[in-house]
Amino acid sequence: MTISGFEALFYTLAFVVPGFLLHSTIAVFVPRKAEQPQLSLLRFLSLSCANYALWSWLIYLISATAFFKDHPARVAIAWGIVILLSPIALGMLGGFLSQNNLVRKLLQRCGLVPMHAIPTAWDFRFSKIEKAVWVLVTLKDGGQVAGLFGSRSFASSDPSERDLYIQSVFRVPGEGQWQRVPGNDGVLISGDQIKYIEFWTDEMENKNG
Repeated sequence: MTISGFEALFYTLAFVVPGFLLHSTIAVFVPRKAEQPQLSLLRFLSLSCANYALWSWLIYLISATAFFKDHPARVAIAWGIVILLSPIALGMLGGFLSQNNLVRKLLQRCGLVPMHAIPTAWDFRFSKIEKAVWVLVTLKDGGQVAGLFGSRSFASSDPSERDLYIQSVFRVPGEGQWQRVPGNDGVLISGDQIKYIEFWTDEMENKNG
């Protein structure tokens, strides 16, 4: 049995794209673990099947009722919802549930201890920053960089390159107030130079002079 180019495109659109969209949408909100291509393909197929199971009633109506058979435009709209819009909506829901650990908390209440979906503590901490926080980065050579990590800052989500950009840098003069460095437009720190990072929230406002 041979598959033409059009059939290959159809099967890809039908069985891979919905799962890919769902998984990719979740990944926008929550960092995901890196996977081998074969495992990713299997995941996309599984998510596509789950999406189709949710819409099985609509798929039946598309194929079995005159309401759709006699109106090609309605069929196109319905398939667009099933293949494109539904996975994105489900991915946003999955991202919300993952960000708030709702499914994990429910399973823990049932006496289960599931593995965390977020791969590393780095990803977990930086994915939880919703408003600006104060950070003190201690480097491997003993040096320190203090600053404000806000909406213009960035922490890499690539596990092979854990670099960090802090939007505003402050001096830390002993036990005194943190002092903004005049004219500074941020600092980029290579991940392999970082020993550990300390975080503070609103109470640090009194220290930034």
